[in-house]
Amino acid sequence: MGVKFQLRKCRHKFWICVLATLITITSCNQKENKLLHHALKLSGTNRPELEKVFNHYKDDTLKLKAARFLITNMYGSFSQNKEILNLCAPFYEEYNALAKEYNYTMNADRGQKIDSLWNAFSTRNPQLRSLPFQLDLETISAKQLISEIDLAFSAWQENVYTKNCSFDEFCEYILPYRRVNGLVIDSARTRFHDRHKRRYFTQPGKDMIDEADSLLYQYRHITYSRSWGIQVPILNASTLECLRHGLCTNRCWYNSLLFSSLGMAIAIDFVPAWGNRYNDHSWNVLIKDGESFAFEPFWDQDRWKYKRIYNNKTFDYIYGRFRAPKIYRHTFKNYFDGPITDTRVDIEDIPPLFRNFKKKDVSHEYFDTANVSVPLSNLSANVYYAYLCVWSANGWRPVQWGRIKKNKAVFKGMGKDIVYLPCYYINKSLNPAGEPFLLNESGEIEYFNSDLKDTEDLCIKHYGSQSLLSNLSNHLIISGTVVKGSCDRSFKKSDTLCVFPDSVEIYGDKIGSYSNRTVRYIRLSLPSKTLAYSDLSFFQRDSEKKEKKINHVKLVHPLDSIENGEQVSYIFDEYKSTGYIKELNKNFIDIDLGAEYCISSVDFTPYIDSGLKKEFEFELFYWNNGWQSIQKQMGTGKHMIYKDVPKNALFILLHQDKNNRQGSRLFIYRDKEILWY
Repeated sequence: MGVKFQLRKCRHKFWICVLATLITITSCNQKENKLLHHALKLSGTNRPELEKVFNHYKDDTLKLKAARFLITNMYGSFSQNKEILNLCAPFYEEYNALAKEYNYTMNADRGQKIDSLWNAFSTRNPQLRSLPFQLDLETISAKQLISEIDLAFSAWQENVYTKNCSFDEFCEYILPYRRVNGLVIDSARTRFHDRHKRRYFTQPGKDMIDEADSLLYQYRHITYSRSWGIQVPILNASTLECLRHGLCTNRCWYNSLLFSSLGMAIAIDFVPAWGNRYNDHSWNVLIKDGESFAFEPFWDQDRWKYKRIYNNKTFDYIYGRFRAPKIYRHTFKNYFDGPITDTRVDIEDIPPLFRNFKKKDVSHEYFDTANVSVPLSNLSANVYYAYLCVWSANGWRPVQWGRIKKNKAVFKGMGKDIVYLPCYYINKSLNPAGEPFLLNESGEIEYFNSDLKDTEDLCIKHYGSQSLLSNLSNHLIISGTVVKGSCDRSFKKSDTLCVFPDSVEIYGDKIGSYSNRTVRYIRLSLPSKTLAYSDLSFFQRDSEKKEKKINHVKLVHPLDSIENGEQVSYIFDEYKSTGYIKELNKNFIDIDLGAEYCISSVDFTPYIDSGLKKEFEFELFYWNNGWQSIQKQMGTGKHMIYKDVPKNALFILLHQDKNNRQGSRLFIYRDKEILWY
């Protein structure tokens, strides 16, 4: 959410107050009135303002109940100091002048100037980093709170999609005046409501998604900022509208204010770290009749795809596969669970993600989950929790906690097809609590081998897990390929065996044959005059109806090797990490299977450009109580082979240039294929 100010003045006081409250609540199991009592006690001199709200609604039972909900859950809510907006006003004017100079178009040149402007401005104004944050309980006025409650009720009753939702759902997803901490609370929702009232979500017979799209289209000029200006503080909706560019987190809270001002039940979901790529991500969800509809916060041609591509099974046509270990939802309501409620645990021994009690686990809304029981080692005294971690750009990153019982911890609701490492978190540091493992697609744990006596040769082609986007052109080359079979080389009589799908993942695909006839020759009708494969394999069924790969496959008309030494035989060899790409003077190639077979399926993997540049050195590591180096090699411009590596180990390939490590991911090597995590 813009710059992360180190506001330390109130942090210690804040956590003492919150933990004192939690200790009382969790040990005495008090009900809502006790929670409210503690909230009012924490409000200090602002208590009369909060009590004005109760008095204002003394004759309105439902609005009084809503006010109690907000104030009861208000502790833990805070904003950056609103004085930051005044201090930054001159910078925003400079930013706007620069935007006009570029006609509001974002490019690298403008982005670099934005960063330069901000660096100079923040250096001249060091007080930006010392202003204390402001607790809602201590600062919110009765006027603000009454305005927000009245607006929420009015918009709720006007909305055709939510007016019949439960009061609990209203409190959770429509009523809250803030969705994430840090925002300066102003009249944004009132402005949004006045701007769009009675134009959206009030007429029966319309489609909710179509109406949402129409509203989002009006704000399509607010775009993703990539990596420019991400330190600029964006603390309210007006600032984001002025800057026109922000991060996903910025646009998510902006959308939540916009939609809730019109009575839509909306939330912000986030993945704290991916299980197979770097960074995290946030997006919005609309809630209707208890069902969530996830959408991309910025305007996009395929906004509503997240439930489809975040299911830990499928993949996105442009960006490849996503594997989410956990998905959480930002909430205004406090959800007390785990180490934050345990008085035995020091706050410094809890990862930042789990110090936040304004979130709830919604992983089950996106994918099938598994509860994972993990044996632990190296257990020290006075350690009560372990954390399950995934690999990130800066090492292992916690995504779930588990309570330790009898040297084990159960981690609930985990995503599958992901590599995890159990860790302890002590003195702000992660320490391995066991061995890494793959939670496979069936929800079973698979541990890795670290035995140097059981080895094989490893063939690798590219540095880190390549996104589908960077190889999209190679995938388009083979999408829609028609595979025909015949018993004669002329193909005067042939059967269509299969057609490759329009979208192909980086790992390739396997597709069944339509025909039961025997063939010897295969013709690939190429969508373009280019052959581009890392692997192409044909299978038959044996007498026991098990699939068996057909070996000794070759082209009818051989092709020359290419500049980097790759040969066409690489397409048919045992390694999926080798490949061949070449433009042809015809739109088909013919393949000789060597004998007649009844083809049961075709396995194909698109060509992937090598990231192993000749001028760089690459070091291969495997996990054995930490990362252990195996071997260093200079890049080849194509594939590389590392000799005698442990079978079924967990690997990582690192570039020794510390400024060029992006892309490095965990991988395992199975059946001569690299599987990235």
